[in-house]
Amino acid sequence: MLAKIGKENRAMIGAEEKAIFFLNLLLRSPNPTAQENAVTALLNLSIHEANKTRIINQPGCLRSIVRVLRSGLTPESKENAAATLFSLSAVHEYRKLVVEEPRGVEALVRLLNRGSLRGKKDAVMALLNLSTLPESWERMVGSGAGEALVGAVVDGEEEVAEEAAGAPAVAERVGRVPGVRRVVQRVAVEGTKRARRKAAGLARLLERREWGTMYMPVAAAAGGRGADLGGERNEEITPPVAVPVAVL
Repeated sequence: MLAKIGKENRAMIGAEEKAIFFLNLLLRSPNPTAQENAVTALLNLSIHEANKTRIINQPGCLRSIVRVLRSGLTPESKENAAATLFSLSAVHEYRKLVVEEPRGVEALVRLLNRGSLRGKKDAVMALLNLSTLPESWERMVGSGAGEALVGAVVDGEEEVAEEAAGAPAVAERVGRVPGVRRVVQRVAVEGTKRARRKAAGLARLLERREWGTMYMPVAAAAGGRGADLGGERNEEITPPVAVPVAVL
């Protein structure tokens, strides 16, 4: 509670000898309340910049936070572990450390797919921070993070979708990646029903930015399955009404 109510408290607690050391020990407690309180305290302490370094430098602490994210004893513990990773990954040089923790990215994806509204928002924000690191891209693709984020935009709750959409500049960068248009079109025709729906939604999102008007197979736009790109009649997708999104 002290770490929650004031920046001076966060600075003083973090600077106290072995405070983070003992909180790290409590992350492994078999007592659900103790574990939840410990990860929540670390989340609050991490708001103070100097404490981010103290948490990262505490041996085993980052790994313990990821362990709570994966298999915490309460839903709140998992959510606050994800929020702690988001807070720590605000420092660019710590993003690589978070990405390299075994099964950490995968646990964020699982929380985004199956968590509460709050948990999904925490997971989205953490994944967005990590996605700015080129070294993370292969891991994120392999973990299903891309599909989960697109799914959050297309199918998710409004608040999560807004977070998952990101700033306009991000959409413009995605739209400029060579071959993206062709890949999205192909998935919209040849993918599973769920993948086709997401591809059509992603096309609508991106056409508002860099692509301009994008032509999609009529079967894909309607949610039906087409045979190939060449054999379908093309139909212009009408741009949807603009929706304001959060700028991070």
